[in-house]
Amino acid sequence: MDTFFTDAWVKALPEKWNRDPEMTTPLGQANFNSIIAFGLLDDLDPRVIVKVQEGRIKSAEMYRGGAYEPDWDLRASPETWAKWQTSGLGLTGLGVAVSSGALQFRKGDYRRLIRTPALAGPFLKFFSLL
Repeated sequence: MDTFFTDAWVKALPEKWNRDPEMTTPLGQANFNSIIAFGLLDDLDPRVIVKVQEGRIKSAEMYRGGAYEPDWDLRASPETWAKWQTSGLGLTGLGVAVSSGALQFRKGDYRRLIRTPALAGPFLKFFSLL
C-alpha cells in the first residue's frame, strides 16, 4: 500500500485525471459534481477526499477529519487496489468486485453509476489512473 493514498498519490491524481479527456469530457457533460472518498476496507475513515466540479478534480487531499461529507465512499483492501493498478477493472470485474465485497460502496449509488454511461466509463477509467 506504499503507493496508494499517500501525499504523493494525492498530489498526482488531479493531474492524471484532469489531463485525461476520457474522464473530464463525459463527466463535464454530465455536470458531475461530487465529493469522493477512497480508503481501505478495515478503516473507519477514508484515506483520501477528492472534490470534483464539472468533471474535473478541484482538490484532492488526505482525509484529516470530518470536514467533508462524501457523496461516494469507495473501499477495498490494499491488495485489491494494487491489483487494479496493474490490471484495471472492466464492467464484468466491477460487478464481481462489488458482489464479492472486494469493492465496497459505503456511500453512493452503485446501480445508478453503472447504468449511466457518462459516469460508468470514467469510473472504470479511474482504475487505470491509480
